[in-house]
Amino acid sequence: MNEKYTPNVVKVNDSENAWLTEHGHLQMDGASYIKGMDDYEWYFATHKDYFPKIYKELSGNTEAQEDISNVLMKYLEENGTTISELMDICRTNELEYHFSNWM
Repeated sequence: MNEKYTPNVVKVNDSENAWLTEHGHLQMDGASYIKGMDDYEWYFATHKDYFPKIYKELSGNTEAQEDISNVLMKYLEENGTTISELMDICRTNELEYHFSNWM
């Protein structure tokens, strides 16, 4: 019997959450619900192969991390890393990512 994968969702900052897919890729979402304004939601995803570069750019730590997925997730949570920061790193380093938003 196949078990359904349930990701461990981490609250990264006041408006964004992060989790790893069953294949280990990073996904994040966020939302802004301000009274009197349209609701605004956004979504980000990137491939696990980019985790070492992303972590290095965020932390400045050049030392290889054995369990980079968990190290990166912990860093995101402890430092309140935003999707905007991750998108800047991906663009600067020509790393593929997906971003979408809607109102």
